[in-house]
Amino acid sequence: MLLEKIRALKVTINEKREAYNSSVTEVRSVAESGDLEKAQELKEDIEVKKAELETLQSNLTDLEEINGYREVDPPSDEGAGGTGAAESRSILEKNPEVADFDNYIRTKGSEIRSLNSVDAGVLIPENIVNKPQETPETVVDLSKFVNRQPVTSPSGSYPVVGNATDAMVDVEELAKNPALAKPNFKKIDYKVKTYRGSIPISQEAIDDSEADLLAIVQRDVKQKELNTSNAKISEVLQTFTATNAASLDDIKKVFNVTIDPAYSVSIVATASMYQVLDTLKDKNGQYILKQDIVSPSGMSISGRPLYIVSDKLLGKDGDTKAFIGDMYKGVLFADRKQLSVRWVENEIYGQILASYVRFDVKKADEKAGVFVTWKEVAGTA
Repeated sequence: MLLEKIRALKVTINEKREAYNSSVTEVRSVAESGDLEKAQELKEDIEVKKAELETLQSNLTDLEEINGYREVDPPSDEGAGGTGAAESRSILEKNPEVADFDNYIRTKGSEIRSLNSVDAGVLIPENIVNKPQETPETVVDLSKFVNRQPVTSPSGSYPVVGNATDAMVDVEELAKNPALAKPNFKKIDYKVKTYRGSIPISQEAIDDSEADLLAIVQRDVKQKELNTSNAKISEVLQTFTATNAASLDDIKKVFNVTIDPAYSVSIVATASMYQVLDTLKDKNGQYILKQDIVSPSGMSISGRPLYIVSDKLLGKDGDTKAFIGDMYKGVLFADRKQLSVRWVENEIYGQILASYVRFDVKKADEKAGVFVTWKEVAGTA
C-alpha cells in the first residue's frame, strides 16, 4: 500500500513539474514581449506552483525514508571506522535496495537478491542514480534541454508536432464548424544504441570500504553517462543548417529573422565562442552579454540563456562555434533508461565492473535552430 502511494505521488510530482516548467517558459516569453503586468500575474502563479511542488517533494522524501526503515542488529564492539562509516551504514540500513546493490558489488555479481536485472547485469537503483552529483560547473547536461522521451522498445518512431501556423475563424451562431489545418505530425525514427564503459574497482576497495563503494560507482557512471549523452547530442546540433557570423548584427539576425519567433531560443557555445561573445560590444560600446540569474552560465544575450561547453564538444580546440535555437523542439532523445552495471572478465584485472546506458538522439525539427561559426572580418564589431 505504501509503495502504491509513493508511485502515485511520483506521478503527481511529474505532472506538477511539467506544469511549472511550462509556466516558467510562458512568463519568460511574456516578459520578453514587454507585458510586465501579465508577467507579474504569471510570476505569482509560478510561486504558488513552486511551493506546491516543494511540499509534494518533501512528502515523497518522507514516505521513501519511512519505506526504507528496517530493523538493525545491535551495535557490536568492532571498530566503527568513524563518522563516515556510521553514515555509510545508515544509508544501507534505510535503503534495502541500495544495500542489495552494495552487496552485488562486494560479491562481484554472485548475489543479485532483489535487484532488477537486464542483459545479465543489474539496474542501478534510482535512489543512487538520482542523488545530486558534484560535477564541474562548466559541464552542462544537454539532455536536460532536449525532448527526452522514455521508450520501451529498441527501435521505432516517435511522433512530434510542428508549430501551428493557422488560426480559428469567426463564425455565426450554430454555423458549421470551418475546417482547420491538420496538426503537422512528423514521425522520428529512432534505433536505441548501447554505450558501455568500465569502472575499475580494486579488491582492496571492496575489502576496505563500506558504502563509499556506492559513491565510487555513482560518480564514475554518472560522469560517463553525461559525457556520452553530451557527445551524441552535440553531434546532432552540428547537423543543423550552417551559417557564419562576423558581427553582432549577424547574431541578431539569427535571433530576429532566421529562427521563427515561435521557438524558444537558447545558445550552446564553445568556450572559445563564449570568449568572443563575452568581449563583443554594441555600437554604444556596451557589452552584449547581460547578467541573468536564470541562465546556467549567469549570462544571456537579448534574453536568450547561454550554455557553455568545451571546444571539442562542437569541433576542436579553438573553434568558435555555437548552436542557436530551440533544443527541445530540435532534438529528440529516445531514452531506454537502462543505466546498469555488470561484472565482466578482464585479462588484466580479473574482473571489472562495466556500465551500460541505452538511448538514441535524432534531429526532430530542422527549422528549430542553426549552427553558427564565428568568422570575424577585419573592421567588423
